[in-house]
Amino acid sequence: MRLFAIVIFLWCWPALSCQWPSLTFLVGVEKPPYIDVATQKGFELELLQRVSLKLQRCAVFLHTPNGRLLDLFNKGQADFVSLQRTVPAGYFATRSYINYENILITRLDLKPQLQSLHDLAGKRVMAFQNAHIFLPKAYAEKIPEFASYLEVVEQDQLPALLLKNRVDVLVMDKNIFEYFYHKTAPDDASLKQHPLFGINSYHLLGRDAWLVERFDKALLTFQQSDEYQQLQLKYFQHANQPEQASQTAVLP
Repeated sequence: MRLFAIVIFLWCWPALSCQWPSLTFLVGVEKPPYIDVATQKGFELELLQRVSLKLQRCAVFLHTPNGRLLDLFNKGQADFVSLQRTVPAGYFATRSYINYENILITRLDLKPQLQSLHDLAGKRVMAFQNAHIFLPKAYAEKIPEFASYLEVVEQDQLPALLLKNRVDVLVMDKNIFEYFYHKTAPDDASLKQHPLFGINSYHLLGRDAWLVERFDKALLTFQQSDEYQQLQLKYFQHANQPEQASQTAVLP
């Protein structure tokens, strides 16, 4: 019931300040710096807002956990659904609109340092929810070898746990990690990132081929603009969202 109330509130909110027709997106829940539900800010939301405005449409966001996004879209909710990597029959995909880079994070004093996934054996590992599903099979196959393993929804406390030596390895998206790390210990430099996974690109799905084509053209125009670079700097402090990317192999 609580989720339903949030969805209805967010559905109505944009109409108060925007006079154009709405364009409705199914998106995930709280995930800064990508999504801040309370303020309706974040890189992902602001990107979709700006592209929608180029179409003279008002972006409206329906928030639900990532695992329910496609299911709700299949039931007729929204014009677009976010964070998709496949194209089911009957739907149309936009170009890539957002990229995630999952990494491993350790303390600098960890001995030996990670060189490959094999080095995770015997380590205490904490990861984002459903990491065993979203990361390559080689990662999931190593989990039984970990000293301990936990996947969590709320990631804000993970850098602090690593700094306090309560865990050996974190598995997080690079931008999410840096966001919480700088908030937890802004002057600290004792943690090391290990980019053993590739960059994952995600597209939107829509039902209307004409609307998807229009959105795609507006998205490409935005991604090629200085405005796009400034948006990355605003939320990530550096530009790390290439126009197109794909997942690379995990190191052995």
